[in-house]
Amino acid sequence: MTSRDQQTLKTSFFLKPEASATITVSDSIGNYSDFLGDSLNVFHTDSAFRFELREIILPANDSDTTAAQPVYDKPSLFTTSGVIKHQFNPEFRMRQNSDWLTALFLVCLIVLSWIKFYHLRRIKQLFRAVGARHHVNQLVRDGNLTEERITPGLALVYIVGLAVLVHQFGFETISSWLGIRKSGLIFAMILGAISILWLIKVLTIRGTGIIFRTKQDTSELILTNLIFNAAGGIVIFPLVLTGYYSGNLPILKIAVIVLLVVMCLRFFRSMVVGFAAQTFSVLYLFLYLCTLEILPVLFLYRLVTLAD
Repeated sequence: MTSRDQQTLKTSFFLKPEASATITVSDSIGNYSDFLGDSLNVFHTDSAFRFELREIILPANDSDTTAAQPVYDKPSLFTTSGVIKHQFNPEFRMRQNSDWLTALFLVCLIVLSWIKFYHLRRIKQLFRAVGARHHVNQLVRDGNLTEERITPGLALVYIVGLAVLVHQFGFETISSWLGIRKSGLIFAMILGAISILWLIKVLTIRGTGIIFRTKQDTSELILTNLIFNAAGGIVIFPLVLTGYYSGNLPILKIAVIVLLVVMCLRFFRSMVVGFAAQTFSVLYLFLYLCTLEILPVLFLYRLVTLAD
């Protein structure tokens, strides 16, 4: 190699090699927008490319997966309040004015308060006489109960309590019999009927004592009836008052049961008094017990069963 060639080689080492001439080849892909064409962006025939966002419709499932999931019909623990829908139907309302009965209850309460404040000792003797017959003698020694001032008050409490029970359980039957729908009028009739029956009962006993000359025994029999009626009226009055204003029927039924127990005790005490009388006929005693003791109870029972 000559010196000229060596110099030329060294010079070309530091020179940038020249690029070889490229041959232009035509592109085989005519339009790149073909790769972007799909179901959402349809390829347009013109040369302008547009990208549009349309609604995405998902394919429907063949089976409903929500039906297979468990359904919890319980309220959430984090729910503070909820609206409960109730269906209200119209009901027939019968207007009744019971102010007269309220006034009558107030009179009975005033009478009981007066008796408790001034005659508490006699009330205690009254309940002791219900428990045992020999306590009746102590009651008689301290005074004649049939002629004392507390007797009309005790009779009023007993008659009012009994009339309210008959009115509550037999109103529909009595109303259908008499054709009267006024509650106050029916109650007044019940109150008057009970008072008249009690008066007839006392007069019948006194008349029997005059006819058979057993005034002492009949007086004890009247006193026995008065003792049991007064004690029964005091016991059932709070039950009647509570059951009437609360509309609780079981409380009124308890009052009826207490009243029936008192009537049974009075019936057996009357039998003891009648059998102790030597001049009193057993046949007339049986007739008396059947007509004046058993018959009113059977009548009230029949009245209640008809009402039910």
